[in-house]
Amino acid sequence: MLVRDCMTRNPITVRPSGDPLAALAVLNAGRFRHLPVTEEDGTLVGIVARADLELFLSQAGSPGVMKRQHRIDQVMLREVATVTPDCPIEEAAAMMVRRKVGSLPVIEDNRVAGIITETDLFERFAAALSGSPGSVRLTVQLSDTPGQLAELAGRIARAQGNITSMVAFTAGEQGRQNITLRVAGVASETLVAAVEGMEGAEVLGVLGRRDSGEGR
Repeated sequence: MLVRDCMTRNPITVRPSGDPLAALAVLNAGRFRHLPVTEEDGTLVGIVARADLELFLSQAGSPGVMKRQHRIDQVMLREVATVTPDCPIEEAAAMMVRRKVGSLPVIEDNRVAGIITETDLFERFAAALSGSPGSVRLTVQLSDTPGQLAELAGRIARAQGNITSMVAFTAGEQGRQNITLRVAGVASETLVAAVEGMEGAEVLGVLGRRDSGEGR
């Protein structure tokens, strides 16, 4: 999945000369945490965070006219990590962790085309694991052997299961991977039976539809 699949397109932006108080009002109204700062042609020059605006305004002197004399470029962060629409979302997530930021402006043709946030990534991850009603969530640990994932998919297909989503992560042991799949079209008992005989695979958990007549 790419950044373009889950970014917010054409985000609200502010100008470097803009009013910090107005920017904070926009953030609060939209329940955002960051606003890209752009020039009139859409070129990114910084990003401003709600927390930074709140701190700045609390220390900027008396309210009213004095605050309206301040500018966004007094508060904004100028060194901004960015991604392109074609960046894989796992790379965007890794960049957020590495840079300790909660959002990344998305740049296309030297202009801000969107913004992707940690909330966007969490929502996609949750959607991948939640699946459709009636599907089964299966977690399997696989050994580090070529063809293991292909065999797992083949066993599920032969059991008439349809894999609708998959998430993989290192299990901590040498070379082993935990694979969580959402599978439609098959009951949990049938799915487990199809996988349990597979060499190098261990079923860690199953949640979802049971065979008819056995309850839920």
